Amino acid sequence: MQLFSVKRMYSQSTLKRVVALAIMIIITVSSVVTVSAATYNAYIDYDGKIKTVQLLFSGKTDEILASAGIQVGTNDLVERSTEKTPSGEIYIAVKSAYVINVAFDHQVKTVTVHYGDIVAQAVAKAGVTLRDDDVVTPSLGTKVSAETGDIQVGRKFHVNITADGKTAAAVVTEGSVENALSQAGITLGSEDTVSVDKTAEVTEAMKISVARVTYQEVTTTEAVAFKSTTQKCDTLYKGNKQLQTAGKNGSQTVLTRQKLVDGKFAGSEVVSKTVVTQPVDQVTLVGTKRKPSAYAIVDADGTLTDQNGNAVNFTRKISGKCTAYTGGGTTSTGRAAAFGLVAVNPSVIPYGTRLYICSPNGKTVYGYAIAADTGGFASQGRIIADLYYDTYGQCSSFGVRNMNIYIL
Repeated sequence: MQLFSVKRMYSQSTLKRVVALAIMIIITVSSVVTVSAATYNAYIDYDGKIKTVQLLFSGKTDEILASAGIQVGTNDLVERSTEKTPSGEIYIAVKSAYVINVAFDHQVKTVTVHYGDIVAQAVAKAGVTLRDDDVVTPSLGTKVSAETGDIQVGRKFHVNITADGKTAAAVVTEGSVENALSQAGITLGSEDTVSVDKTAEVTEAMKISVARVTYQEVTTTEAVAFKSTTQKCDTLYKGNKQLQTAGKNGSQTVLTRQKLVDGKFAGSEVVSKTVVTQPVDQVTLVGTKRKPSAYAIVDADGTLTDQNGNAVNFTRKISGKCTAYTGGGTTSTGRAAAFGLVAVNPSVIPYGTRLYICSPNGKTVYGYAIAADTGGFASQGRIIADLYYDTYGQCSSFGVRNMNIYIL
């Protein structure tokens, strides 16, 4: 009875060990199978370079990239295949972002592109509409990278240029008018003029005209006019003139700088004048010698002969006191005061009356005169006339005298 119990206990213990061993084997095999099922490969295309990562359990994209040691920027582009391949593989593509400046039409726009993009895509993102002749640097097919730098869009314009008698079409890059002319092979002279501002920006279909400015020097000969001068001569009677030296023109060479615009005269300036022959001044002698006084002859029959022996016809004779005055100025009739113009009472002797004046004995002769002025004494009837003389000395010599005025 006791022996049976011992054997029974031993059998139960052995069975327990076998069962435990079986359970351990099952657990181990299950774990291996589970681990094998959770392990898979991730292939990452990072800017064209392939990285492979073997993963356990986790399938999140950021954890996969972290396992591959890839740090993704804010603007980097990450693309993952939507499903695993039949063999359980995952594909992830990472494209780095590049910030590129696109310069065009005097402005700069900043755009973001990614690895694998080309210059054409960056230009398009900047909103640039390209024309057939535009030049893009780098070229449109160039792939962008961190070393690409700024993209330059150079515009080209069709212009018409007129110069040197010809008009031709030209295709030029953007920039100033002066730069466009240089591209067209036209060199501007320092004096040449352009129809538009040389510093202005060139535009499509612009018309530009260049006027060539040249200069030439011309030498001509012209006369130098003589001057006319007078000299007083005390051997000639007053009122007489005599030519002493005849005037003669001289000559001079004139150097003129003429301006030509496209070969046509547009103005000139005198550079220098050189006298070749001096002119001879014309000199005229003017007499200052007073003629000797001659007597007038008054006949008893009412006839009169002047100091020159000429018979004088008169209609009336007025006798009375006469005075003398001088000093210039203007007479009452508007004429400049001068010898031969006398002041009278116009109610007695009307202005403009021709007169002959001398003393009753004919020895003091004033001569022919015209009533052209008036004065206080004459208008008051205290004198019959005030006689004008050229100098104060002549007036003093005359003083106050009884004179005859003959109305002619």
